[in-house]
Amino acid sequence: MSTESLRFQYSPWFQCALGVLILVLIGLTGCQTTSHSSATAAGQLTFVQKKMGPVTQLQRVSPTGKSGPVLVSERWRDLQPHWSPQGTLVFMSNRHGRDQIQLDKDRERLQIFLLEPGNAEPELISDTDDSAVSPRFSPSGEVVAYIHARPGNAALEVIELDARGATPVTQARDILDYAWAPDGRTLAVVVFDPGRSRLEFVAAPGERDPELPDLQPEERGSVITGVSWSPDGSAVAYIVNSPDRARRLYLYDLKTGQRRRLSSPEHHVQNPVQWSADGDVLLYAALVDFDFHYDEAQREQVYEGSMQIFLSDRSGNARQLTQGEGRHGAPVFSPDGRRIGFLFADTLDARTLSVRTMDLEGREVRELHQRVAPESLLQWN
Repeated sequence: MSTESLRFQYSPWFQCALGVLILVLIGLTGCQTTSHSSATAAGQLTFVQKKMGPVTQLQRVSPTGKSGPVLVSERWRDLQPHWSPQGTLVFMSNRHGRDQIQLDKDRERLQIFLLEPGNAEPELISDTDDSAVSPRFSPSGEVVAYIHARPGNAALEVIELDARGATPVTQARDILDYAWAPDGRTLAVVVFDPGRSRLEFVAAPGERDPELPDLQPEERGSVITGVSWSPDGSAVAYIVNSPDRARRLYLYDLKTGQRRRLSSPEHHVQNPVQWSADGDVLLYAALVDFDFHYDEAQREQVYEGSMQIFLSDRSGNARQLTQGEGRHGAPVFSPDGRRIGFLFADTLDARTLSVRTMDLEGREVRELHQRVAPESLLQWN
């Protein structure tokens, strides 16, 4: 499975037959928890809570463990929440006025919804024949981008909230990921066409085309699967799925054109990767000593290894923050940058996770909430 959350199950890139990506959605932590923490961070962590059957609900929890629903869901699959600086929420869901959800996920049509502050009900802002997934606000919070997941002809589209019309900015057979530039004028888009994986830099509507060439993986047969733009706009971090099945993290300097590997060559780095506010370090999760096989006796897939959290500078000097067995995944910085939130489970293939926090040394671990859906990511704001 993949730390890149359920987004992959509905975006076209998930169909690229990258077997190891599927196995990557599993990530948790193996540290002991403490009954209290000497450090208290501000803000709240947003995640996807698992309810009955396939039903999911958007939930928030404070650093002290106080939690509540963002939007009550009794029969829907609400997923991939993202907050704007103004406190508006965008997410994807199968809400279509039906009495019950579509239990066949392969036939499920997901759309993008917007929840304004103070409103009780979300507003549908996309209306595509196929699913619309991976919604994210621009840095200004005035534009929403999403992937229109047409089979074999995906498109990255943006909606200006004051106009509501969708505008395509690029298309390819598969669009695997994308990231906004800090100034909101450009998007880095991970696209895949038959025999060609690349990172494109495209202009937002009304902006001039960026003078940045496409970036292709250096090793033949490799596929770029994730991207994250540095806060100062000078570099992008991107993940490459290599022919040897390892998933490595690289840094691409947009000014010099130089690239550098940041992660261990044996590790399987998970999407997403988060930058610190000052852009000096990157936070990510990776599968360590990972392997899998099918157990004929138990008739099930068996996963070996663990998922751990790492902190790396721009030169690739990485430090492992978590230890032990299990899945430590989807790490995010607290708003003040002094703590880290992450999702944990005892095993890589766990069906429910828990929200935990720790300091930058991997200590003062605290569990805040259980029953987190395995497709969840975190946002701390």
